[in-house]
Amino acid sequence: MHWRDRFDPVQLLLDFMAKGPMTELGTEEDGEGRTAWLATGFDEVRQVLGSDKFSSRLLYGGTASGITFPGFITQYDPPEHTRLRRVLSPAFSVRRMERFRSQVEQVVEDTLDAIDSIGGPLDFVPHFGWAIATTATCDFLGIPRDDQTELSRSLHASRAERSGTRRVAAGNRYMTYMSQNTARTRRDPGDDMLGVVVREHGDEITDSELTGLAAFVMGAGGDQVARFLAAGAWLMVEAPEQFDLLREKPDVIPDWLEEMVRYLSTSEKLTPRIATEDVRIGDFLVKAGDTVTCSLIGVNRRDFPAPEDRFDITRPKTPHVAWGHGIHHCLGRPLADLIFRVAIPALATRFPKLRLAEPDREIKLGPPPFDVKALPLDW
Repeated sequence: MHWRDRFDPVQLLLDFMAKGPMTELGTEEDGEGRTAWLATGFDEVRQVLGSDKFSSRLLYGGTASGITFPGFITQYDPPEHTRLRRVLSPAFSVRRMERFRSQVEQVVEDTLDAIDSIGGPLDFVPHFGWAIATTATCDFLGIPRDDQTELSRSLHASRAERSGTRRVAAGNRYMTYMSQNTARTRRDPGDDMLGVVVREHGDEITDSELTGLAAFVMGAGGDQVARFLAAGAWLMVEAPEQFDLLREKPDVIPDWLEEMVRYLSTSEKLTPRIATEDVRIGDFLVKAGDTVTCSLIGVNRRDFPAPEDRFDITRPKTPHVAWGHGIHHCLGRPLADLIFRVAIPALATRFPKLRLAEPDREIKLGPPPFDVKALPLDW
């Protein structure tokens, strides 16, 4: 149900949405009777994500049962989550983002220069999405430029390799590097994100949490931001009139970004939340131990296929939950927001005639989250 039909929800998810804001997906036959729910209603999703009666820890099933991976803040509950979020927040302050803006602008300019020099047709997934997302995120983390290419390869391989053995090996290389980088940061904290955390709150965070944090931010920035940039380039080709407006009226950028984030919803769902006690969500009783999966694309595209759902940067803002909600709302939003605000308008300005290099070829999507496998464009 979490796949896409191009930019849109697939029919299975639409069928669930049509049944109501909460759908009972089934009950486990293990004697404990835990029920799995799907939430697609705006109020229902916000209630689940904003409630202290749900846990985001991986409590059930698989090899991760009962584990909170150190530093992976989305799997923490209060009070540990409160501590870690307080430690990390200064690194994402408005002042630090403004200082980092010129660096992101340079990364984007260098990337577009490289694209221009190579010439089209060119696959914009690696050359635009991954190039900008991984470089900007590595710079933010303080990863030396000489190490960035290999680290990015390890990250990508840990998620994309078909062989399980190779995925594990790539993941081990990735985490080993992050552990070594933690040791370097402890010895000599710089002005990057990890350096700020160590200097201001070093005694409040363990080495394993610092390593996990770096891995988590790099994974989110290098992967999810890359997915959004690739999807954004594709959307630019499909809705050129919207991006003409973006070039003509730069003051629409804030509204444009909110609409684009809502429409694409590149992170289409969140890790299931587990009820720690019986709780009523709207008209439904979710019992202790039940899991609720919140469908962000279901919420954000709730009017599909009505005109109210069309991608339109000129309409009044539509409330959405693309950044999450509650205590787990996206910590890295300021960084992602900065990259999006710089990269997409720059692409629209630099290549106003961007088009599909093979217009009759279907754009292939990989497994969720929204994964454009290849995007050959020309200009």
